[in-house]
Amino acid sequence: MRGLNTGGECAVVATPVFGDQFLVFCRVVDMSQRCRFRETSMRVDVVWDRYLDNSIKESTREKRGKGVRRKVAGQTKVPGNWPDFLRDPTNKVELFQFLSEKIVSTTFPDGKQVFATSGASVVCSGTDHSMPPCDHEEADTRIVVHLQDALESGCTTCLVRTVDTDVLVILIGKYHFLASKYPSADIWVAFGSGKNFLFLHINAICSTLGKEKSTALPVFHSFTGCDTTSSFFGKGKKSVWEAWGAYTEVTDAFNFIVEHPHAQITVDCQEFQMLERFTVVIYDKTSPLVSVNEARKGTVLPEKQNDGEHSPNSTGLLQHTKRAVYQAGIWKKPVTRQQQTPTP
Repeated sequence: MRGLNTGGECAVVATPVFGDQFLVFCRVVDMSQRCRFRETSMRVDVVWDRYLDNSIKESTREKRGKGVRRKVAGQTKVPGNWPDFLRDPTNKVELFQFLSEKIVSTTFPDGKQVFATSGASVVCSGTDHSMPPCDHEEADTRIVVHLQDALESGCTTCLVRTVDTDVLVILIGKYHFLASKYPSADIWVAFGSGKNFLFLHINAICSTLGKEKSTALPVFHSFTGCDTTSSFFGKGKKSVWEAWGAYTEVTDAFNFIVEHPHAQITVDCQEFQMLERFTVVIYDKTSPLVSVNEARKGTVLPEKQNDGEHSPNSTGLLQHTKRAVYQAGIWKKPVTRQQQTPTP
């Protein structure tokens, strides 16, 4: 088994004790990586986020607020407010680089391989195999690059550890592509934490969903609300999932976007019209209407929501769709080392 790990969750789950030095915290994280090495586990990958200018995630980070800048060094004491420390991108860049360097400099048992991202580069120990630089911003997509590298190196069973729903969605979206190249791939996700922790078998999930729905899932997730896109007022994932079941034709629009990353969507294009109809169905599965403007005139969509904001019209929905398409375009290319993502 090769264990893979999205490192960002280590920094959140392995919260240091106030007064500890960063070097002590590093040892805690190092021990968490050692615990991942079972007798049959030969590899652990630790994958961190990067922080780029002109990023679609910038608005999400602004909503979280600004943190206090602290220098990361071995003998420096960790700040008392850890979540506040993690809100500063520069803090996290330094922390991730510090942890990666310490992890790969640790002595592991013979035959055990460790790969850790450090900016665009990858540092490693226990192997002569190297991984080329990667321009991905998010660990969410970059973990798939490491997963594919593990499969290419002869792995058959992989475990991805994450607390992020986006990672799960991306893996489901790329499963059939990976399975076509590596038929023996057996992909698992160790998801969540505490009482909500569970193991998810990607192979089984995708077998149940089928190829078309699995491949379309990242676009569905982006369109109906994720970290970088807004959700529909009063409608959670369960509601929009049921709407997808009631209007399966929208799967064609989702998969068109999958096949044409960063496609130019207009009000008149067929794909937008299907997404508009899907939006109506989200609010009323029995409505025959195809336009959100028409729906706002009736009782399907209230003209104003509880907070005084207007319900989406065609113009607003188009802008929402463009943002969702941009995010889905990033998720479409997780196996490509150089995404060369256009400016938002």
